Amino acid sequence: MNRRLIALLLSAFLVLGLSTVTGHGQEKSRKGFLSILKEGQSISVREVGGRYEITFIKGVQPGHKIVEVGADYLVVEDIAGVTETRIPIYSIKSIVRVKVPKE
Repeated sequence: MNRRLIALLLSAFLVLGLSTVTGHGQEKSRKGFLSILKEGQSISVREVGGRYEITFIKGVQPGHKIVEVGADYLVVEDIAGVTETRIPIYSIKSIVRVKVPKE
């Protein structure tokens, strides 16, 4: 009787453990401060009061390109491809999206 109970409990823990592992590592949908930014996007990076202001205009290449967007950081490369800068999220003052009116 005890052996069956122990085998049943071990089986239950094994099934529970395997079911939680299958969802591990899947990328969740990003809804946060950096979710508006995409890899390959052209942006302008400007320092304002010791923090960065990031600006982008659709269809314009201002001077930097986004290389990587992490959960709490941003990696940008200058237009010449010479320097790569990793910017932590706490160093970003704002992200500005300029909308050009249609004519």
